Amino acid sequence: MVVPVDKVDRVHHEWTLRFFGLLVLVNFFRLLAYYEVHSTDKLRPQVKDDVKVTKIRVPSRDKGRYITAYVYEPVNMPAGPRPVNVNIHGSGFCINAFYGNSRWFNYCVASNLQCYVIDSDYRKAPEYPFPLAIYDCQDVINWVFTQHEKFDLDRVSMTGFSAGGNLALATTNHFGPDKIKAVTTFYAPLDGSTSNASVGDSGVEKGPFRSGVIMDNFVFSVFFAAYVTLQCDPGDPRISVMNLPLERLPDHILFVAGDADTLYPESVRFYQHVMKNGRSSQQRHCRFLSVPNEAHAFDEQPKCPESVAWRDKAFAQTIDLIRSSWTLDALSSVHSPRKMHSSKESPSIDGTASDDLSNPANQTITTMSQPRGPDGELIPAPSIRM
Repeated sequence: MVVPVDKVDRVHHEWTLRFFGLLVLVNFFRLLAYYEVHSTDKLRPQVKDDVKVTKIRVPSRDKGRYITAYVYEPVNMPAGPRPVNVNIHGSGFCINAFYGNSRWFNYCVASNLQCYVIDSDYRKAPEYPFPLAIYDCQDVINWVFTQHEKFDLDRVSMTGFSAGGNLALATTNHFGPDKIKAVTTFYAPLDGSTSNASVGDSGVEKGPFRSGVIMDNFVFSVFFAAYVTLQCDPGDPRISVMNLPLERLPDHILFVAGDADTLYPESVRFYQHVMKNGRSSQQRHCRFLSVPNEAHAFDEQPKCPESVAWRDKAFAQTIDLIRSSWTLDALSSVHSPRKMHSSKESPSIDGTASDDLSNPANQTITTMSQPRGPDGELIPAPSIRM
């Protein structure tokens, strides 16, 4: 039986062989992820001394339970309430080990915008399936709006990577554009309704790619089945966020995806949907960054200078979008935002820098900011300032 959208509260998997099979598969993937993260963690850029990172516990709606989060706070930030960006990490809705992979992104946002960044955890499937992860994200935002002495509540934004992008959109929809001023998704699963089993499009032919991973359709199927119980409708807008009402999303939306990613077509379709059906202010500010020759999670372990450059430019465009949504010109008069840290300060895995002018990613913003569809067709988009 499919549970109506407004009736979903505490849905759990039934204790069946299917559930035990999902547990076995998910825990196998968790072990692989833990090994990968643990063995490569030292290769990832570290947070610099100008930003302090503090672990906190945010109260949840469940009595006695708390949500772990890390607060990134620039050490020389001006006094008074400051803007805040809430980031939701990637996980496939299932993998705990990926929490913390966004630390360089969080640092860049906090340092450049002189704002708080909250990197929030959430419960994972299949032990805690939909909608419990969304509830955790909602609880963190609710807590933010109780901290008026610390945060500038007129300047709140959200970002999310992979599954975190899905959760960021669902959470933004819950609070509406009056509270969440901008949302950015990096290579997010956006539509689970078409196949009733999986997100991603394994039928799209992919050429060579520089960095990231090509996620097999089977892996997507396992993660999606773990997150969405049989009682739930995959077309629920909080699952297939492409079905969310656009009037509940902010004007400033940025989709980032590598064109070698199996999830790339979903970002293209959502962007086209906004540009066709969104309000005029959304169409004016919505952006889509098509990153050539990069796969899923290309930013986490860039394997060449070109990938480092595209990562830095993707982060810079996110910072620009957030700044624009917050109308940070007023803040600039108090404290000018810092220049985006170059990849000279954040070496790639092989230790090379990414400021080579022969690198296409360093030449013009026009090439990067012109999105292309799955067939290579140009998709009109507003120009993007750097």
